[in-house]
Amino acid sequence: MKPNLLILFFCFSLSLYAESKSIYEVCQPEIATYCQGVKLTKARILQCLKERGKNLSDACEAGQSALSDTMKNKSQGHCKEDVSEYCRWIIPGGGRILKCLFENETKISNQCKVVLNEP
Repeated sequence: MKPNLLILFFCFSLSLYAESKSIYEVCQPEIATYCQGVKLTKARILQCLKERGKNLSDACEAGQSALSDTMKNKSQGHCKEDVSEYCRWIIPGGGRILKCLFENETKISNQCKVVLNEP
């Protein structure tokens, strides 16, 4: 098997593994190291890992990426107006939009709060 094909297969397998397990399972060591005291919701853990996570394992990196895509899709549907109203000046990336939504949590819509507080 060619090395490039082997690397591609490994990355694809890692991505499937990360998607089949919860972020709490895949990133357990990283969450324990970087996110102590953070409320255990997908959005808060994702924001914590993006903001504070250094040297994440490949599995955790893949899990974080998969969850990020999922959260982005959910938030675009449920939080789009809140992002436009409260976070329009924030440059996306690195968990900055999530951080902005958390900072404005008392003002955002209930449907967006549901997405942010999904266990």
